[in-house]
Amino acid sequence: MTSRTLKALVDEAQEWGPLEWWRLELRSFVGAPRAQHTLVVLAPKEAVRGEHPGLSFGSVVQSLAYLFLLIAPLIGAAAMLRWLVAGSVYDFPLALAGVLTLISLPITGWSELQRRRYPRAAAKSAVRSNSLMHVLPGLASVIIALTAGRDLLDGGAWAWIVVILADVVIYAAMFVRGNTIKDGPQNPHDNVDQSVKEIPADQLRGIIADRDAAIDLLVERGLIGAATGDDARATAPGHLALTLAPEAGSAYYRPDQV
Repeated sequence: MTSRTLKALVDEAQEWGPLEWWRLELRSFVGAPRAQHTLVVLAPKEAVRGEHPGLSFGSVVQSLAYLFLLIAPLIGAAAMLRWLVAGSVYDFPLALAGVLTLISLPITGWSELQRRRYPRAAAKSAVRSNSLMHVLPGLASVIIALTAGRDLLDGGAWAWIVVILADVVIYAAMFVRGNTIKDGPQNPHDNVDQSVKEIPADQLRGIIADRDAAIDLLVERGLIGAATGDDARATAPGHLALTLAPEAGSAYYRPDQV
């Protein structure tokens, strides 16, 4: 298996261009995955495919949890709508909608905790979609329960309505808050800076030292000029490719593309 060091990347290169700068930047942060992820958003797809690690058990579990978070209220609302249309053919499914919502609430809490611990600006479209996928199905379930299902509401049923309304309120608040947190990152570039700040100082010094050593090797082998090497070493960590190869960046390169 090919070594994944920065030196190995330089050794493989016959020439050096924008894509290689992005690959070097991404590989330099392989030991700081949160920082690498913020760069992945800005990097060209070719560089990401070459440098970003594949699926892990943890990432699969997290993805499944977030998928459940999105579809749980939809499943509950679909069950309520089916009951409304079919009438007595099906049991009143308010408890199902409530249980699904109750299970999703800890995932919402964990997501919010991570957002506070590691603040990032999110895409506006993602925040809107995620919020509406909870607010609209939740309201639909509650409205059906309070109208067509009114006669079936006993003491326990009201508890499920409270759970569903709590989820609606939480995501309505997220919708109003928007895609950023006060005093937190406001765009993808800020996300990079924030993630670099979170890296322990000793580890960050090592990342910079390894990066600069790779730049020195590029100059030594004539793959870049001495002036380019000086410019590269002068860049802040996380800004190497953003500075030297901005033309290769993704659609999120511009700060207004959030």
